[in-house]
Amino acid sequence: MNIIIRNSKLEDFADVILLFKQLWPGKELNENDLMIVFSRGIQLDNDEYLCVELNGKVIGFCSFAIVNNFWQEGQIAYVYAMIIDDSLRGQGIGTELLKKTFDKAKLRGCKKIELDSGFPREKAHRFYEKIGFESRAYLFSKDL
Repeated sequence: MNIIIRNSKLEDFADVILLFKQLWPGKELNENDLMIVFSRGIQLDNDEYLCVELNGKVIGFCSFAIVNNFWQEGQIAYVYAMIIDDSLRGQGIGTELLKKTFDKAKLRGCKKIELDSGFPREKAHRFYEKIGFESRAYLFSKDL
């Protein structure tokens, strides 16, 4: 399989939104709001958006932010979206995408990479553990 991992472009949004629908089934997505977030993130210096392309189609996406972190006493990369098309999981694409993410984070001076994953995504949890992530905290969230 000949995949390409590259920086995302605004034109990728239509494919990325389809991946988000797989990532968050049952969540009603506001495509206009997501487009604003997507376009803002592409322009931000501290955010990185990566797409995995196969035969000219985006089949994977990862976004992360470079943030200061007191616990790690430095910068970390915080992955806030990671998805591979359902039909292509288990073929090493996610591993390659995260390797690229690790490389980019290291180049940006990050000490660690962190992410959160919803409780029902048990297969994803096993995948993250398999490639070296460890569970170290709960995520708490509150609407404002």
